[in-house]
Formats: sequence, C-alpha cells, structure tokens
Amino acid sequence: MGPLEKLHIHHEKLISTIKSLAERATKNPADTSLLLAYCNEYLVSHAEAEEVTLYTVDDDPNFVNNMIHEHKEIKHSLDVIDAAFSRGEAGTLTAEIHNFLALLNKHFGEEENTLMPRISKKITEEELESLIGEAHQIEAEKKKSDVWSLFEYDHKRIDLNLSQIKSSKGDPGKSAEYYSIMRTQLLNHIELEETILFPAFGEHTTPDHLGPVNVMIQEHQIITSYLPSPSDKDGVTRAFDVLHELIGKLTVHNKKEELILYPMINRELPRGEKEKVFKECLDRFMKV
Repeated sequence: MGPLEKLHIHHEKLISTIKSLAERATKNPADTSLLLAYCNEYLVSHAEAEEVTLYTVDDDPNFVNNMIHEHKEIKHSLDVIDAAFSRGEAGTLTAEIHNFLALLNKHFGEEENTLMPRISKKITEEELESLIGEAHQIEAEKKKSDVWSLFEYDHKRIDLNLSQIKSSKGDPGKSAEYYSIMRTQLLNHIELEETILFPAFGEHTTPDHLGPVNVMIQEHQIITSYLPSPSDKDGVTRAFDVLHELIGKLTVHNKKEELILYPMINRELPRGEKEKVFKECLDRFMKV
C-alpha cells in the first residue's frame, strides 16, 4: 500500500466518524458533545500537523494559505457549534453542523484531488511516506487528550437530555424514551468515572488528593437512587416525581467535578495515561 493510499484511509476514517457523529447530533442535539469531543481531539491535531509537514512541500503560497485559512474556518465553525451547544440552542445546531460538514467536505476534497497529487510529483514515494509518518507523529503530539473537557461535555449531554424529559412531559412515550436515554448515559458516565478515570488518577496522585474522589463516589450512590429502571412498573412516573431533586443533585455534583476534580486529574495524569483514558472513555461515550 502506497503512502497516498494510507493517507486516504486515514482521511476516510476521520470523515466517516465525523459524519456519523454529526448525523447523531442532528437527530438529538445532546449528542453534539460527542462530535465536539472527537473533532477537538482528532481533527484539530490532524490539521495542525499537516500545516507543518505536507503543506510545506507545495510551492504555491496562495493555495497553501487558502488551505490554512480553511483550517481556521473549520475550527471557527466548531467554536460556533460549541457555543450554541453550551447555551442549549438546539434549534440552531442543525444548520451550524451542516455548514461545518460542507466546509470539511470541500477542504478534504481539495487535499485529496489537488494537494496530494501535486506533492507526489515533487518528492519521491519514500520521501512522501517519511513526511506522512512525521505528520502522524506530530498529530499524536498535538492531541490534548483533555479529560476535563471530555467529561464536562458528557455532563452537558446528560443535562440536555434531562431538559428534553421535562419538555416532553405531555407525551408519555417521548418522556419514557428520553428518560431511558438519559438514565443509560448517566449510569455509563458514573461507571466510567469509577472504573477508569478515578482509578487512573489514584495511581498517579497522593493520598490526600483522593478525598474529593471518595466524596464523588458517595454522591454517585445518592444520584443513582433517583434513577428507577424504566422497565419497573411506574418507573418513569417515579422518575418524574424526583426529577427536580435529581437535577439539583447533579448541578451541585457536576460543579464540584468540573471546578475541582477534573482540573486536578488533567494536571496530574501523565500524558500517555491521559491519552489512554481519553480514548477509552470517548469510545464508550460514543456507544450510548
């Protein structure tokens, strides 16, 4: 397999995953969290790596500057999506996501159809393979693996699904559907914290830093008591009766994690461990 084909496969994986996540986000705005987390980790680092490797080979500065400008447009589009998601503006997200995909398709098309054929004529296949290898290495180094943002994004996803439960109260079928989704995501979130995130942190911190972890675990037990199974008789009705209390508990709990615990974990986890935790948890978030 030649270097261009390898790069094409890498691009296809990025694009197909992004399109799949974008489709999820247009169906349920809460899943925008997954699109943002994935793009901020994998797409942004990929673009930055290309600028200092592959783009340096092309001798048309106008074309290269245009490609770099398109990177900035794509990043700005992600920022616009993030802002709308953070403000809970579900109605504007679909249009912004479609705009983002249009920018992405145009840019990758120019890379595949114009940039790469031109580069392959200027350097040997061995040089191109070495350059692409260098790009992959830089891409790996530029990944932030920001577990703080990842878990905060999932908080927002759960919060948005909670608000959808409230707004669908007049439709029992919709209420049950949103409750089932939210409950699965919240239990998954707690499980990932207790089985992956917190244990990884525990291996790389001092005993006095484990106090906040123990408090969070205790609060998880209280939170899960507000989550009756939707398969139980009247489970959704009982969940509605305590929904206000659940939201109050989660609001306080999540702020403690976002302001105290997650920043501490972000600082103290070694780079390699943080990358491992980020990838495993994002993969699991994407499955629910």
